[in-house]
Amino acid sequence: MTNRYSREEKGKWVPSGSRQRKRSPLRIPIGDNSNLIKDNSLSIVGRVTNPLIQHPRAIIDYLPQLWNIDSRVTGR
Repeated sequence: MTNRYSREEKGKWVPSGSRQRKRSPLRIPIGDNSNLIKDNSLSIVGRVTNPLIQHPRAIIDYLPQLWNIDSRVTGR
């Protein structure tokens, strides 16, 4: 006695009748980015995945030691 229900009977993954229209792709103007690349060549952007365990300030303080850099690192 197996009573198996279909997706529709369960109400899961039922395709909706009204779908939103797909947006057209965003057009990015072509420009000279060489100055921006030069200014931000030593920038790193990241996110701590578990801030309760991995303290962001401690990681920012550790990175210069890892990279053998003597200068100060700034971050938010």
